[in-house]
Amino acid sequence: MANRDELIKQFGEAEEKQPKTQSQETLAVPDSLAIKEKQPQDKVNHHGGKVKRKREKFKKKTFFAIKNIFTDKTLSKMLNVFLFCMIVNVVEYFVLINYLGIPTKGAIGKLLGALIILGYMYTARLKPHNVGLSTNPRAISSGIRNALIFNLSIIPAYIIEYIILTIVKGKNIIVRLYAYDSSFSEVGPVYFIANILLLLVISVLSVVMLEVLFRGILMKMGKGKFGFWQTAVIISVFYSIWYLVVPLSKLTAGYKPHQIASLCIFYLVFEFILSLKWCMCARATGSIWLGLFDHLIFNVSVNLLHIINMTDTTISTDSYRNYRLILIQIVSFTICFSYYKMKMRKKEKILRAAGVHSIYSFDSLAEMSEEDVTRQAERIKTAEGEIDAEYLKLLERNKLNSNK
Repeated sequence: MANRDELIKQFGEAEEKQPKTQSQETLAVPDSLAIKEKQPQDKVNHHGGKVKRKREKFKKKTFFAIKNIFTDKTLSKMLNVFLFCMIVNVVEYFVLINYLGIPTKGAIGKLLGALIILGYMYTARLKPHNVGLSTNPRAISSGIRNALIFNLSIIPAYIIEYIILTIVKGKNIIVRLYAYDSSFSEVGPVYFIANILLLLVISVLSVVMLEVLFRGILMKMGKGKFGFWQTAVIISVFYSIWYLVVPLSKLTAGYKPHQIASLCIFYLVFEFILSLKWCMCARATGSIWLGLFDHLIFNVSVNLLHIINMTDTTISTDSYRNYRLILIQIVSFTICFSYYKMKMRKKEKILRAAGVHSIYSFDSLAEMSEEDVTRQAERIKTAEGEIDAEYLKLLERNKLNSNK
């Protein structure tokens, strides 16, 4: 028995002296749980490092973009063209309308601005298609059609406002046609029709001048240096400053400072968003026709049709007009942005089929030269999706030149 007990004791001592296996060591070390708990933390730190690097990269990119804008001469050139037209606008509103009391309706400023633009185009040797006024009938017809779609929200916006004011708030509301603050019953049929025709003429002149200046000339000047989005932001800032003349000119019309301040904020934000929308229209279609027709339909409709509150005798104007404009443009901007994304995806397919790896090589297929057309015509024919109308025009022109 002694020998047996001694053997068991010796066996136990030998087992203790044996090297432990990896699994036994893991089980024996309770700190392994802590090691496992640290692993997700390492992953979080690794992910956080990536986020940090992305933020730093974004900050650097933004810094260099801003530096490029303010150190490049292109911005000063754009600013010079803008200021020439802006001076005319300021003189009309502050001197002619407010000081001299001449009811120019904004026509003189737009007319002189158009003459300045024509002079600039002549000296810079720019043709209409260089500033987005394509002569392609398809571009014009599609511009009208899509502009009507973008403005589908106008009628529902009036109906919603009418229902809210009459049913919910119990106001006595009438919908009335106005032409420069004069209704049919106030001035009679002849003067009213003449006012409507004058409104249409001035609206066309104003819209064409503004779209050619901002989405035509300034867009062409900026996007080659800064890219589309940076140029669109610069143009939209200029455009919102342009409309600050309207509320600031009311300083001499008896408006209170807080009313003018709220109007300034409204115009800065509202016109900035409108300009971004029309910049996207110009990029998506390669011309300014869509933005021009959308601008025209919107201006004419909201200036003609008004909702008047007759319950409160102290309020005889369209007091909820700004809210209605915001509602219309929220819907319109949403439709426009969806259209813009669709056109850019289609353009990406076409450019990739043409061997162009970056969709930013051309903001519009219409910008491709005849050499680009010759080199890439065969590959473009195999592209998926609809080929841009301006590109087809270049193909036809190139074929005619080769036949001659």
